[in-house]
Amino acid sequence: MLILVIYAIFASRFYYSAQDTSIFMGMFRIAPAMSHPDLALNMYPLLFMVGGIALALEQCSEYLMIPDYLVYVRSHRGWSHFCRYCALLLFYCVLFTGVQLIIALMIVPGNRQEHLLTTAICASLTLAVLMLIINVGYLLNCRVMGYVAAAALYIALLSLDGARRWLISSWIGVIPCWAPVLTVLFLVLAMVNLIVFEHVEMY
Repeated sequence: MLILVIYAIFASRFYYSAQDTSIFMGMFRIAPAMSHPDLALNMYPLLFMVGGIALALEQCSEYLMIPDYLVYVRSHRGWSHFCRYCALLLFYCVLFTGVQLIIALMIVPGNRQEHLLTTAICASLTLAVLMLIINVGYLLNCRVMGYVAAAALYIALLSLDGARRWLISSWIGVIPCWAPVLTVLFLVLAMVNLIVFEHVEMY
């Protein structure tokens, strides 16, 4: 509850700032001028990711590794259990984003709501990707490295104006480049998590 209250206080300031509210709070932004500091412009997206990861309290990772107390030797859970973990992770990301999206839709004018929805999807997928990176560290019993890797990747994105401009550019028609990139990243990281998970399950 304390994390939630602190996050809500800082997130509410977004709607009183000079930021463009037609772009979802958790979506990375493009600097209007090259001289504008990228990280300063993207403090709210960074807050969104930190808040989303902190509020999860590693519950998804704990669910993945929860032992089966009904058997003497824990059985190999395999694909079904891992798929339920991925579904739980995606559900959390959608729920965390969705609550804030509903609030944003009440504030943003109707003619910009489609853009708001699109950027919210990007923010939700980005959060899921970062949580998968952190989970690799959790499975390897090296949480610090998981958090450091996720933070380094996201801060690198926020620091590279060219990469962000490419991600929001069109891929096929109106589909932005971030859609296939984040989808592929999620699937690749899910496979990495599954491989590590199966290796840990052997012991």
